Amino acid sequence: MVHRPVLLNEILEILEPQPNENFIDATFGEGNITFALAERTLPKGKILAIEWDPDVYQIGIEKIKQLHMEKRIKLVNSNFKYLKRIVKEENFTQIKGIVFDLGVSNWHYQKSGRGFSFKYDEPLDMRINPHLKITAFEIVNYYSYHDLVKIFRDYGEERSANKIARAIVEHRRKKKIESSRELAEIVAEVKKSTKKTNPATQVFMALRSFINGELENIEKGIRDGFDMIEPGAKIVVLTFQGCEDRVIKKVFRLLKKKGGEVITKKVVRPKRDEILSNPSARSSKLRAIKKL
Repeated sequence: MVHRPVLLNEILEILEPQPNENFIDATFGEGNITFALAERTLPKGKILAIEWDPDVYQIGIEKIKQLHMEKRIKLVNSNFKYLKRIVKEENFTQIKGIVFDLGVSNWHYQKSGRGFSFKYDEPLDMRINPHLKITAFEIVNYYSYHDLVKIFRDYGEERSANKIARAIVEHRRKKKIESSRELAEIVAEVKKSTKKTNPATQVFMALRSFINGELENIEKGIRDGFDMIEPGAKIVVLTFQGCEDRVIKKVFRLLKKKGGEVITKKVVRPKRDEILSNPSARSSKLRAIKKL
């Protein structure tokens, strides 16, 4: 099954890619946004794409080769917090737009084996880049009760943070918490969910976001991106959790003072049809800003 990015039509509608224009895809993932931009910027438009996970990067390199697009798509194995440096090193100019599709790709949930999903019984890792030092196992088994509460609240907006942290601390006294399923079961015992989402969703999001420095990286990446795009160019950001969306609104407020115009007066949400065909789209929000 080919993964279709959430709100792809809306992203392209806002960016309005034209022949021979240059764009940045700051979160390559499975490459679908990159390839869609490449298609619409024929014959000479270039796409600079960034992928932090070395495994996903290698898959992407192979895909670009298979499609014979090496001359038009440059994929870099790095984090978008280094956007300024990457753009300078690649001598990438005349940038008409940047896309940030936040979170992790389907590959991470389904194939990475790093415990991103509570559906599988996998080691508690949750590092997007395996070179990072701290894993979810270390946080869950060694961080203090107060630190766990803070992470679950600040990075996952988890209302039951106290209860969940207490249950984790009690459980790990008897034995270490080693797998994603084990952690999800501990959360489910404490937090009964009546919604369509798994009760452990926010805890998993919080751990992943904290480990990978996601909220901090987003702010830096967008601010630097705004400095580098041409007047008239746009930045589009797709978020999947409230914490991320709050950071985007804050950054956009700052960028308005630097000559930015928020062009999504109301946040863009997926239509009902898209949610039905892709349930993971339901929490997505799209915002965009233009450099005047």
